[in-house]
Amino acid sequence: MNRKTKFILAGVAAAAILAIIILIVVLAVRNSSSDDDETTYRETTVEYGAITVGITDEGSVSIGTVEQTFDLDISALVSSDSSTSNTGMGGMGGMQMFSMGTSYGSESQSLEVEQVHVTVGQNISVGDALYTFTEESVQEIRTALQEDVDDTLSEYESLQVEQQETRNQASQGYDTYITNGKYARLIYDNEIAELQEAVDDAVDTVNDKQNDLNETLLNLQEAQEELVEAYAYLKEAENAVAENYDIRYSNPYYYTVYENTREVAQTLVDDLEDKVEELTDESEDLQEEIQSAMRDLNTANLALEKGKLSSGETYDIDTYYSNSASEWYSIQTASIDNELETAKNSYETAKSKLEKFDAYIVDNCLVSEYSGVITSAELEEGDTVTKGTRLIVLYDQEDVTMDIALGEDDYESLEEDCQVNITYTAYPDVVYSAVISEVSDAEYDSSSGSTYYTLTVTVQGDVDGLYEGMTGDVTFVTGETEDVLYVSNRAINREGTRSYVKVRNAQGSIEEKDVVTGFSDGTYVEIVEGLSEGDVVLIEGKVS
Repeated sequence: MNRKTKFILAGVAAAAILAIIILIVVLAVRNSSSDDDETTYRETTVEYGAITVGITDEGSVSIGTVEQTFDLDISALVSSDSSTSNTGMGGMGGMQMFSMGTSYGSESQSLEVEQVHVTVGQNISVGDALYTFTEESVQEIRTALQEDVDDTLSEYESLQVEQQETRNQASQGYDTYITNGKYARLIYDNEIAELQEAVDDAVDTVNDKQNDLNETLLNLQEAQEELVEAYAYLKEAENAVAENYDIRYSNPYYYTVYENTREVAQTLVDDLEDKVEELTDESEDLQEEIQSAMRDLNTANLALEKGKLSSGETYDIDTYYSNSASEWYSIQTASIDNELETAKNSYETAKSKLEKFDAYIVDNCLVSEYSGVITSAELEEGDTVTKGTRLIVLYDQEDVTMDIALGEDDYESLEEDCQVNITYTAYPDVVYSAVISEVSDAEYDSSSGSTYYTLTVTVQGDVDGLYEGMTGDVTFVTGETEDVLYVSNRAINREGTRSYVKVRNAQGSIEEKDVVTGFSDGTYVEIVEGLSEGDVVLIEGKVS
């Protein structure tokens, strides 16, 4: 059986013994004779107002656990060899690429427990001592961590000096090739600009010729439309002459008028035909000129493209070394920066580990990070501790819960964020608040044929007085009654279906008075009949 199991069994045994002792005490109190007990009475008054109503069921306390582990990294750094590589670049003078620095791994170390300060069942606070480690193991680790700080700092400072020369070489190479390519763009731009200007002039010529053609075609269209109208006018005049041909001698005046009209129409047709022919010839000439201008434009574009190729080749040659130098410089300086950053990180890591160790281990002692009751002390004298070793397990005072089973109808009557009140048997006058933190899936009870849900409620506020297994009534508030009589639930006595309270009569004697009760919120109960506001009733208790 290992030590961890022994501690767990010891915790269980201790808890069981504690439960038995409590049970014996409770039974002894309950079973003690009336000769040993004295009955006491405390007065309480019947109030009038509002009380909450809800669904009440009994449950027991469950307290979660939290564990503290040794999270400190106490491993020592282990260095590897430095390395240097040479990378030559064609056309760049065989400039070298250097890679210097030391990389680090880790080597496990451990602390040895000299003294254990805690036991199962002990209530501890933050800062209480848990374990003391041997002086030898503490000093051995601290010495190794200090050496890591010294070594990494020396490596970092040396690397800064050594790499400054490499940075200067990279800067000189960069400046040389950037200067060589500085004017390549200017020459290229000037050559291309001249060729582009010729293209632009050719485009302007084409556009001018096209505009002239468009204007000529528009005039031609207008002349053709006018010619069509003139043809129609001439046709009418010729028809009029033909119709009046027979009266040319008998009525020569009208005939002469028609004949003159025909002549005018003929003249107009002749003029328009000449104009159409002239515009047609002009448009044909312009089309030929446009074709010639397009050929000139194509020639200029071809010359531009050829110029881009030839000038581009020159530009590429001039800028090749410049671009290569820039890329090489970026890679080289990035490598330097990365190596320095790695060395700096190694130093800061070593320094941080030492600082954390000094803050974590004070006077060779390790303290608690939590408050609570210990359920398991994991280590014994002579045990070793490394990163991740579990140290203690405690009850988690922020995880005090109770599980309540509710039938389907009761569960569906609850609001999602309904108020939850808890009254514990050990503290009947104290009302704790809680929240619903988890709801199980629907479960089926074959024995009763009903569906139910298990609701987990988490107790809020001060829970120092609560312990594992403590019982109490959990009330899920579903509403609030207004303007009712109510009294403390502890004042109500029940015998079968009868409910009654105890009061003092005029002579001071105690007598029983039947009452009818209604809703209860677990602390107070509604009085339907039997009492009035302001009545004084008695809460009975016994003192051993």
